[in-house]
Amino acid sequence: MRIPIQLELDDAGFLDRLCPDERCGAEFKVLFEDWRDKVRDEAAFCPRCRHEAEPTEWNTPAQSEQIEAEVLRYAYGLINTELSSTARDFNRSQGPGGMISMSLSYRPAALPVVVPASASDLLRQTFECDVCHCRHSSLGAAFFCPACGHNSSVSAFQVSVDTVRKTLDALTGIRQSVCGATDADTAENSVRHILENSLVKLVSSFQGYAEALFDTVPNRAQFAPRRNLFQNLRESSDMWRTALGEGYDDILSPQEYSSLEVYFQQRHLLAHTDGLVDQDYLDRSGDHSYAVGQRLVVRPRVVGELADLVERLAHELCERT
Repeated sequence: MRIPIQLELDDAGFLDRLCPDERCGAEFKVLFEDWRDKVRDEAAFCPRCRHEAEPTEWNTPAQSEQIEAEVLRYAYGLINTELSSTARDFNRSQGPGGMISMSLSYRPAALPVVVPASASDLLRQTFECDVCHCRHSSLGAAFFCPACGHNSSVSAFQVSVDTVRKTLDALTGIRQSVCGATDADTAENSVRHILENSLVKLVSSFQGYAEALFDTVPNRAQFAPRRNLFQNLRESSDMWRTALGEGYDDILSPQEYSSLEVYFQQRHLLAHTDGLVDQDYLDRSGDHSYAVGQRLVVRPRVVGELADLVERLAHELCERT
């Protein structure tokens, strides 16, 4: 039995998707016609972690609820029709004038109300795969094509940086909008989350960019970088220096490189300790403006400076490869 179900799309025709890997859980969107025409029946890929699963496994919780409600609605319709018919047949079979008169009645159940999945997101970045041209979008970093799994980190990097800058420009409007809909505390928390996520996004996007770009260096076969090496600023800088003759600290000034080290360590705190400062952060970053147990405060100026630094590094590395 096939039941037609129409999932809601956003105004641009994109379909909400959710990575089924519990370790990732990335939310993203794919242009519906590309999800229908370019994604193979055998597998789709997460743009953030490249988890591979059948296309039926990528529904969001809201979509799953909608599908379940639609199925129940259809099933209730069949049951309503069948039981109503059974009640009529039973009543017709009862002869008049007996000592006991029986009748059967059936009150149809209320059909469940289907609440469509919401597909409205602000400040979303949109990508197109270099290989199969599948169009998709994400609120966070996206490294892989959902349709073919191609690593698109190099081409997607600039989109991420531009989106973060647009986010910074929109902060005042976002704060006012959230405050008008809720309250001032919620508005400030929303802005804080946006700034922290922007810092994490910039570092993650640059890491993915550097890793993908390193695969294109002429002498790449001579290297065997360990897994997640490009999450470590100093190790990856040393590898670039060995491959190309220059590392990050040869491109940036000592002050700029020192700031970049701090921002990379702050990304680590946000990702692993919810921003709470520990001794390891103080030792690795050299940032003594905090004490152990305090929580990071991410300002727009910091995010903007990080965007400038990673963009410049990316440009210079690309020129040298």
